[in-house]
Amino acid sequence: MKQIIVIGGGAAGLMAAVIAGREGARVILLEKMNMVGKKMGITGKGRCNITNNADMTEFIKNTPGNGKFLYGAYERFSNEDLLELLHSWGLKTKVERGGRVFPESDSALEVRNTFMKILKKYNVQVHLNEPVTSITVKDDRVVGVTTDKEQYACDAAIICTGGASYPLTGSTGDGYTLAKKIGHTITDIRPSLVPIVTEESWVKDIMGLSFVMLRYPLFLKIRYRPSNSGK
Repeated sequence: MKQIIVIGGGAAGLMAAVIAGREGARVILLEKMNMVGKKMGITGKGRCNITNNADMTEFIKNTPGNGKFLYGAYERFSNEDLLELLHSWGLKTKVERGGRVFPESDSALEVRNTFMKILKKYNVQVHLNEPVTSITVKDDRVVGVTTDKEQYACDAAIICTGGASYPLTGSTGDGYTLAKKIGHTITDIRPSLVPIVTEESWVKDIMGLSFVMLRYPLFLKIRYRPSNSGK
């Protein structure tokens, strides 16, 4: 039986651990935060926006940069495949405005609990509060993973640490560092969807107002008017 170590317990890590376990591997999932799926819990305002029911061409068109690169991935595992899998696990979903798909219960916690149930079914060991510090390579093959608590032998490791956009959820760029240490080339990373912190307090008055970035830059000038101005 192969031993697979999955680094990171977000959506990608949870799925990787489940599939590896389903295929017969002995799996250890290492997560540095105190729970898995932390970022999933804040998507869709806490309801977990699972996917969209649009067709593949719409996904490609709305992907920044070289969206066509993802054709192969979507062919192998589409949004329809994802929903079919979740439904087979007992998670009920619904479709809302714009084709957005949410759990029927409107609870991100239910999605996380569903994954935990399936992880248990496939005997995946979940280790929380255990950040990975290094990956060991021998003869061009990953043979082990070291955390701040333990050293683990493995036949392969899957890095699922996400990007560097939301440190509070664990996305601090650790995966880039780990990959670079074992010889991978890391290109410059750029922000896509990230929170913006401002010095001004007036932005609270426009809370909930959404802005859409067009293909070409759109510059907006916002003029503040006191809320009691009647305008």
